[in-house]
Amino acid sequence: MKITRHYCLAAVSLCAVLFTTGCATTVSSRVSVFHEWPAELKNKSFVVDKSEKQANSPEFKAYEQLLREKLKQIGLIEANSADAASTTSVALSVTMNYASNLSEIQLSSPWDLALYDPFWRLHFNRGVVFYRRPFFYPRYYTDSLLMQDISVRRYYLHQLEVTITDKASGKKLSEIKASTEQLNPEINTSMHYLMDSAFLHFPGVSGSTVEVELPAEK
Repeated sequence: MKITRHYCLAAVSLCAVLFTTGCATTVSSRVSVFHEWPAELKNKSFVVDKSEKQANSPEFKAYEQLLREKLKQIGLIEANSADAASTTSVALSVTMNYASNLSEIQLSSPWDLALYDPFWRLHFNRGVVFYRRPFFYPRYYTDSLLMQDISVRRYYLHQLEVTITDKASGKKLSEIKASTEQLNPEINTSMHYLMDSAFLHFPGVSGSTVEVELPAEK
């Protein structure tokens, strides 16, 4: 049996897709850090400050709990409710913001693995690619392999920003930004990866941006 060029390309493409999905065992994040963290912090108490909108958001409260746990893991101490408003009892004010944006749209077919539209950011519908079958190609291969649905992938950029400020002076001690690009549009599935990445090497090297790989949960 003669194997055509297009059949080989389709087979190679399928193997590449299977290999990529099978090896996706980590989650990649990019973390940028700027800080003036003191060598010795005598008062390590903190409070998470939030806007009225954030205070009324159940989603924010869920992420706030993750943030509190991370702050405790790096050695900070959460202030009790009675001391939360005090600038003398509580040393640090922590704020958090997050966002998700459509990052990239990728069109692909078994023989065209990368068609991107990062500029227009259009929402494509599924379509069919039609090819004229060369007279010397058997109908079995050309009709079944060349007339395929276009695969559409939308990538989303999930971002987290955490700022730690000296409560008394208002001086910012640490600014951390973490981001990850995922197929899932919901940031909640990536938030714990972002939080882990943000504090993995705290306080980190000021002015640096590093790539962080974390094991993906199955």
